[in-house]
Amino acid sequence: MEETKSRELEKWESAKNMMAEDYKPLTFGPYFSHIIRRSPRRLLHLLSYYKFAAKMIGNDKKVMDVGCSEGFGSVILAEFAREFVGVDIDAAAISHAQGSLGSAKVSFKHADFLKADLGVFDAVTCFDVIEHIYPENEDTFLSRITAHLNSDGMAVVGTPSITSDQFASPWTKEGHVNLYSGERLKTSLERHFKKVVIFSANDEVVHTGFWPMAHYLIGVGMFKK
Repeated sequence: MEETKSRELEKWESAKNMMAEDYKPLTFGPYFSHIIRRSPRRLLHLLSYYKFAAKMIGNDKKVMDVGCSEGFGSVILAEFAREFVGVDIDAAAISHAQGSLGSAKVSFKHADFLKADLGVFDAVTCFDVIEHIYPENEDTFLSRITAHLNSDGMAVVGTPSITSDQFASPWTKEGHVNLYSGERLKTSLERHFKKVVIFSANDEVVHTGFWPMAHYLIGVGMFKK
């Protein structure tokens, strides 16, 4: 005997079919699969940083995300941007991002950002990148950011606070070669921007609290020198 569908199930299936008309399934590559399996709350933290950046940057901008990995931040930034470009030195991550998230206004490029020329943008973001740049290359890295910005462009740079390093996982510590306090991040950005504001973050909350108590730091640089 055929089971009669409830009105609730019929409603849900109708809504689900409407959603299915304009989506393609997303798959996670090795990096984000690792995060979801080992530390899923970190994904929430990362998305909150991208949301903060999107709100700071504003609507209808041309945005580049440096160190985009598998491109998960693009789902936040591209919602507000006129055009989004993600760049990363990891070719496999870029291939995965382009295949899963690429679209008419979202593209991903494999490049060494320290040497690349990718055009001029209204804003450049980079989260969890600068701590992987050796100290002797820091100014080159920040100079490459400003080289890709227009005259009134904005950079949003996020990095774990040095005070949180004692709690970091072994694989996190393995990749970190250049850790920052709030004071050092501000000083570094001020060499390249006329105006710098440092925000603190704990879990998914971005705020203006005491830098040494922050787990994460976000520097916003405006008006390049």
